[in-house]
Amino acid sequence: MAEQTLEQQLDSPWDGARFARERTTGVLLGLNWYQVITLGAALGLMLILVFAGGFPRGFFTALVIGTAAAGIVVPKVMGRPLIGWVGLWLRYLLRGARNQLTFVRREGTDDEDPDEPASPILMSGDACTARDEAGRIKPGAGARFRLPGEANELRVYVLPGGAGFVYDPRRGEGIVCAKINTSKAFSLESFDAQEERTAHWSEAISAIARMPGVVRVQHTDQSTLISGSKVMEYYNHKSAAATAAGGASAEQINPFLHAAFVELMAEAQDMPVHETWLTLVFSRDKIAKRIKSLGGGLPGFMQVALSAMTTIEGTLPTSGTIVQAWHSPRSLAALVRSAFDPDASVVISERSGDWVGVAPGSAGPMAMEVFADHVRTDGYLHRTYKVSEFPQSQAGLGFLEPLIFAGDFRHTVSVVWSPRDVRKALNQVQRRKADWRTTTRLMDKLDRPHTLEHDRELEDIDREEAELVSGHARLDLAVLITVTGADEMELEANCSDVLSRAVKASCELRVAYLEQDAAMLAAALPFGMVEM
Repeated sequence: MAEQTLEQQLDSPWDGARFARERTTGVLLGLNWYQVITLGAALGLMLILVFAGGFPRGFFTALVIGTAAAGIVVPKVMGRPLIGWVGLWLRYLLRGARNQLTFVRREGTDDEDPDEPASPILMSGDACTARDEAGRIKPGAGARFRLPGEANELRVYVLPGGAGFVYDPRRGEGIVCAKINTSKAFSLESFDAQEERTAHWSEAISAIARMPGVVRVQHTDQSTLISGSKVMEYYNHKSAAATAAGGASAEQINPFLHAAFVELMAEAQDMPVHETWLTLVFSRDKIAKRIKSLGGGLPGFMQVALSAMTTIEGTLPTSGTIVQAWHSPRSLAALVRSAFDPDASVVISERSGDWVGVAPGSAGPMAMEVFADHVRTDGYLHRTYKVSEFPQSQAGLGFLEPLIFAGDFRHTVSVVWSPRDVRKALNQVQRRKADWRTTTRLMDKLDRPHTLEHDRELEDIDREEAELVSGHARLDLAVLITVTGADEMELEANCSDVLSRAVKASCELRVAYLEQDAAMLAAALPFGMVEM
């Protein structure tokens, strides 16, 4: 029996699964386009100095400039060219000079305090989801999320049924977000069941990526805190459902454990839970014809989103994942608010009826301050990492589990996919292969030995080309992790825990230096605002 099980695992279709290494190929000789342009400009300046200044003054001046340019442009630090870091620092300093590294919510707005709700605006309002005589959606006025930076332009509307539709006028994108749940614990299932669920999840992601207009898909797991009374409410609901179905209640099954649990929940101020959501981002420009056929404008865009939501609900269940609900404007705002102020999540979880969630106007932080390696919002510190290297050996099923279950402290793990056109992806693969061959010929002429990393990159390129030719969807992948702490000591302790778990997951984490505000908005908020 043991030999048969081992043989089945060796014959697994996931055997040998390995992620590609961080790319070192570029436009030419491993250099990005701005590196090539900068070196070209430096070379042109050197030629001018040589011809204008002659020898030796012009020659040595050109030599100094060329050496300095090569020293700044060619080297890479933490996967980014040194000249890219210089540009990032200059942009950071410029933002500081323009007072763009701080955000304070303006007084005199219609914002509500999350602890004292004023009015349940945009909960499910049938008035906001009315249709005209032709059956077209009437969006209504919508509401604006008051968020830092470019996210301040986001407006949210209510779809028929109560789901929220977020529109980004700057990018021309529409966003919907589903609260998802898994039917069974993945890690407790057999290896065969894990394989089957992973295969179905892969098929679901491929199907979603091929949906017209989808430009990004964000799958997020957030460790958060909810009220103990909320857990007790769910417990009573399940117990009542079991009794109604003819079974025994929890108290009848084990009175002692029932009493102990009730006492524990009565004393508990907060309980750690995992909030999971799936965000779909649609590009208005990519489906302009379809939107026009449905009447055009925002109503047509919202109708396209409704159709896609129905498709998603039918696609996910085979992978053991179900759409529990589509987030309403107020529940979206609750996710955003609790991302900036984790203490608010306990208060928000105790609301019921029309007061569930948060008004969109109060979703953002009261204040936000951006530093090089973290941000401060409403008394909490947040640091965002990017997974720069995935497992290079056998990638086990569910290898991100150590990061997701890193601890009971507040942290968010977001996996973002960005589908690309297959033909464009194949052309990019050919350009990478051509650059690799050019670099190889240059190394041979210079009599430099080939490195194992350089040789393996060709394997990654060939594997990607073979997958594209076989019909697999082309997806760019990014994984972002935001860690939260009440002070610097707690933040560093939580970050150390996450970094140690990354070693178990065979992943390498890299701090998003000088881009912490944009990185947090991308990782911890349900809007898929990621630059791929």
